[in-house]
Amino acid sequence: FKINMNLDILLKNDSLKEELDVINVKEDEIYLYYKDDIFQEVYKEGKNAFWKVIGKNTFTKIDLKEVFQIDEKIKNVFSKTGLQQSFDIIEIEGYNIGLYFRNGIFQKRLSEGTYAVSKKYYRNNFLKYDLRNPIIYNETMKKIFEDDSDIISDFDVKMVGEKELLLWYQKDIFKGRYLTGEYIFWNKLGENQFELIDLNNMEVIDEKYQNILSKVADIHERFEIKEYEAGLLIVDNNYKKTLEPGVYNFWIGNQKIEVLPVDLRIKQLDMQGQEILTKDKIALRLNFVTQYKITDPVTNFKEINNLENQIYILLQIKLREYVGTQNLEQLLENKNEIAGYVLERIKSEEKKYGVEFLESGIKDIILPGDIKDILNTVLIAEKTAMANTVKRREETASTRSLLNTAKLMEENQTLYRLKEMEYIEKIVEKIGNIEISGNGNVLEELSKIFSKK
Repeated sequence: FKINMNLDILLKNDSLKEELDVINVKEDEIYLYYKDDIFQEVYKEGKNAFWKVIGKNTFTKIDLKEVFQIDEKIKNVFSKTGLQQSFDIIEIEGYNIGLYFRNGIFQKRLSEGTYAVSKKYYRNNFLKYDLRNPIIYNETMKKIFEDDSDIISDFDVKMVGEKELLLWYQKDIFKGRYLTGEYIFWNKLGENQFELIDLNNMEVIDEKYQNILSKVADIHERFEIKEYEAGLLIVDNNYKKTLEPGVYNFWIGNQKIEVLPVDLRIKQLDMQGQEILTKDKIALRLNFVTQYKITDPVTNFKEINNLENQIYILLQIKLREYVGTQNLEQLLENKNEIAGYVLERIKSEEKKYGVEFLESGIKDIILPGDIKDILNTVLIAEKTAMANTVKRREETASTRSLLNTAKLMEENQTLYRLKEMEYIEKIVEKIGNIEISGNGNVLEELSKIFSKK
């Protein structure tokens, strides 16, 4: 039990003093009092004495100005008495470290456990770090490690420069990627392996990194060149090389990297309703088509702006060259030659445009309405004249044939009689019954019938 009298008087008696446990609690301290290991009370500033003969007295001194580790015994007292309300408490789990700051100034590194410090005297702050992850090695951390030099051997320190990428492996297993900054890696879980990559390297990313590209998606670009394409690698708007079909990955650095896909398949350009004047000043509209494919993507990229538009203009020029030297009648007669003429002329320009022209052809020649009517009239007249000529030719031939037949029958009585019988046969086919009376010869009777006028 506690002595409830003036301690100074009691303590003057040496024999009595031997029977007491005395504690002198300062202003910045508290004592936890246990009797036979059973918590009894919390004592604050003042002098207190406890009889030894009653039981075993034990005390736990807590310095309110220092951070201290809490065991299960103290946790129970804090919970029982409500003392936790007066303390800042932090729990440091396994594989973690804690840093204690007093009024913003680092004081102590904390290992695994539960810690507390009184709120009464200082503004307390704690930082907790998981050692299984890298820690940014800033100025504060450097100062801490300078003050606690033994700990630095437990870490690997790595600096990552501007436009560099640090890949971290542990036991050959990828653990993470880190950009510009300085980092420390705990080396007590296993050997750390590192690879520092220059992001300004404009070469294609090595195949060995394929398995981790999904984890660095924000710092690399992916380009796919299809089997019918060529890819132009452009760095800072300058051509570097041509890529074959496939998938390519590049790190994102200071340079601007582009891969321009160029379609190498056959393309068709249709020119619709192109109006052109003939030599005799008749305005025609032509529908023209040409097929081509790109054979030199580099020339196409460096020299040509808007390839399709340039080819369109080239076709216009070559069509005008031909049509402008022909009158309408010549043009219509030789329309199948237009495509050959144009194709021959544009093929001479293939190297300039980086293409190969394959085929060209006229789809339609559209005449003005009045010209179309005139041509239709002329055509009808020509066809009518041709029909009349044929008709007269056939009539003449028929008359000539009849004349020749008459001459032959006049000269040959038998032929005449055969012809006569031929006509009788035709007539008989159209008569139902013929009655003949008398005893004369049948042929003579028939002859008399058909010779009657």
